[in-house]
Parts: sequence; structure tokens; C-alpha cells
Amino acid sequence: PKRTIAYPPPTGGPLCSQKPELAESLLRQGQRLGLLVREGKPEMAGKDATYRAEHGRLGTITLKQRPMSAEVRCMLISHEFIHVLQHFNGDLKGVEPLGWSASAQEIKRFGDIQEAEAYRYQNFAGHVLQLLQQHSQKSF
Repeated sequence: PKRTIAYPPPTGGPLCSQKPELAESLLRQGQRLGLLVREGKPEMAGKDATYRAEHGRLGTITLKQRPMSAEVRCMLISHEFIHVLQHFNGDLKGVEPLGWSASAQEIKRFGDIQEAEAYRYQNFAGHVLQLLQQHSQKSF
């Protein structure tokens, strides 16, 4: 049976716009979980970061090095960690939506529900970090 993790939608917690240093906390938590984060050229053209999911295990986040504000960097990293949560939600076999609200217009604009969720909630880095920390107590 498919296991779905209940991810409450972001309603609070520190935002990237308030605490851009949350980016470093997200990266540290990713390391604790065994996620590979590297600098380089993201796999998708025109993107500043990508998450490549691996079947049965955590994948790799690739971050393009370019000048950006701390707030933008935080949202970029938070966005990719939302994809990591979606990968956990797919039991590391797929990247499944978290069930956070996204409008039909957002889904159309960003191409799919996973991207719509990630763009809509990327400022909620404190909430994303809290959900990732819950995984350090679980075994996958």
C-alpha cells in the first residue's frame, strides 16, 4: 500500500524574507539526511537550481553560482527542499505532491502541481526545515 505522509500546509514559521539565514539550516539538515548538494550547472536549462530524485534514495540538489540576495538564495534552496519533501512523500520512488493548495493557474504557469507547490511556498523555509527535521527521526 502506498504510504502518504501528512504534510500540513505552511501557515507560519520564519520566512526567507525575515530570516534568509534559514538557507544554511536547510543545507545542514539536508547533509544530515544524506542529501548531496553541489555547485554546478543545474540539469534544467534556465534554472538556478534543480533537485534530481533517485529511485529508492535521496538525490542531488545542484545550485548555480551567481550573484543573488540572501533572501532569493534562501527561497531557491527552500524551493528545492520542497521537492525533497515531495520525494519523501513518494516513498523515495517518485516525487508526489504534498497536497498544499495551488491554483489551476499556478499549475498551468509552472507546468505541474509539484512546481506550483514549490514556487507558491518557497518563502516558508522555517516550515520546510521543520518538516525535514521530522525525517531525521525516521528511517527510509
